[in-house]
Formats: sequence, C-alpha cells, structure tokens
Amino acid sequence: MRISNASLALAALMAAPVMTMAPSAMAGRDQSPEQSQVLFQARKTWFKDNYQRRLDLLQSHQLCVDAAASANAIKTCRKDMKKARKSLKQDYRAYVNKVRNQLGLPARTGKKRDAKGRKLQA
Repeated sequence: MRISNASLALAALMAAPVMTMAPSAMAGRDQSPEQSQVLFQARKTWFKDNYQRRLDLLQSHQLCVDAAASANAIKTCRKDMKKARKSLKQDYRAYVNKVRNQLGLPARTGKKRDAKGRKLQA
C-alpha cells in the first residue's frame, strides 16, 4: 500500500494541534511543591481576609430580593449580584496573579482554554 503526499500532509495537520496543545495543558503541572504551598497560603489568606466582603454581598442580595415587589426588581437584584461577584472575582484574580508573578509563574487570565471541551477541527 502506498501513502500519498496528500495523506501525509493531512495527517501532519491533524496531529499538529495535538502536539501544540500538550505542553500548554501541562503548564499548570510545572509548579514545584514550594510554589504550590505558597499559592495555597495566598488563596487561603485572600478568602479569610475577604470573608466579610463576601458575606456583605450575600446579605445585600437577600435584602434586595426581600424588598423586591416585581419580577423586574428581582432581575435587577440578580444583575447587581452578578456585577458584584464579577468584581470580587477580578480582585481575587489580581491578588493571585501578583503572587504567581512573584513566584515566576505565568498569570492566569481567567479565560477558558481553547481546547477544553472542543473537538479538533481540520
């Protein structure tokens, strides 16, 4: 059986995304145990320091829902809660990325990985 150049080129194109994705998928696993411990402590500190902020957010949402007299009012409460959670998440990411940079690790953007849950396209 003879393999044509077109078949080899197609096979190379199909294999290329797999080869380029493998190192990036392993990037998170290149942390040393010391770096992992420092990141754990940083996350723990952030959650402890921001506990009251998160609690206040939940309580204000509950008060908003309790005071709501219409479906639009509840919708507004939900939108406000979503904005506040997004702000909290951005603050968390900025805090953790600062620690990651100090450790010499790349910052996380928060965007989902391109290859996650998607099929390879030829």
